[in-house]
Amino acid sequence: MPDRTQLKIYDIVGGPVWISTADGQKVYEKIVTAFKAKRSVDLSFSNRKNLITAFLNAAIGQLYNGDYEKEFLAENLAYTEITDEDRQMVERAIENAKRYFANKSQYDAAWKEEIGDEVDEEK
Repeated sequence: MPDRTQLKIYDIVGGPVWISTADGQKVYEKIVTAFKAKRSVDLSFSNRKNLITAFLNAAIGQLYNGDYEKEFLAENLAYTEITDEDRQMVERAIENAKRYFANKSQYDAAWKEEIGDEVDEEK
């Protein structure tokens, strides 16, 4: 994809605190929209104050659900103005997403079993 677009997380979310999955979903949708328009993405982490993995799982992790090849994402999604610590968090979110989507039914069954046990204990 020859055309690149810069997406600033700060602008998409409306501030420097990036902790909600709902805000992560907004970022994910902007990335997907750019890909559908045949544009590569430079995702800017400028002006970040707080960042948690749940946000990254929603924003970036779900890109690894099988809709896009890993090679496509490596070539068309770049991270700019990102600290080493944030890059490590992104890499961790990506690795967790790859594991999850490779074994989705097993993870979901284990989670359902765990939650079911808690619901039974509350009765």
